[in-house]
Amino acid sequence: MSDDNGTPPQADNHVPYQRFSKVVEQRAALEARVAELEAEAQRLQERAATADTLSQQVQHWQTQAQQFEQNLGNYQAAARVGVTDPELYEAAQWAHSRLPEQDRPSFADALQAWKSDPSAAPLVLRPHLQPAPAPAAPQAAQPSAQPAPNPNNGAQAFAEAPKALDVMSMDLEQYKAHRDRFKGTSLI
Repeated sequence: MSDDNGTPPQADNHVPYQRFSKVVEQRAALEARVAELEAEAQRLQERAATADTLSQQVQHWQTQAQQFEQNLGNYQAAARVGVTDPELYEAAQWAHSRLPEQDRPSFADALQAWKSDPSAAPLVLRPHLQPAPAPAAPQAAQPSAQPAPNPNNGAQAFAEAPKALDVMSMDLEQYKAHRDRFKGTSLI
């Protein structure tokens, strides 16, 4: 079973060339496909990271939009009760924030309650929440002793308006007379 030099006999493992080339082609195709799939997986991972980032940004902007809507609602509520000055608005927010959190009404409800009963309002807001005094009844305008004079009194129609000079309708003698009349004078 062994050769003369002590090596075991070699098994006859000859693979036909066609089979060998077919296996090599399949392996090359599979390696190319694996490379494509790895590239696609890398692209999809990048897109997933981008999608996560965009999702976080959308959530951030939605939170900010809700906060701005709440601030706008608070400002509109303040404007309805007459608090439009920026410093007075800040004072109203400060006074609202000092209310106990457990039973704190909404900003709009607190302002409305303070407006209806200024004695219950915080001291800093009381002078600004007092109802405006009722306007006095408008007095009837007394006619002045003499009506204003008419500026057109004594005006007369202007019938003798100068006519525009039409040189094209003049004959030669009229033109010479007109030209001689203005010859030495400057029209400027």
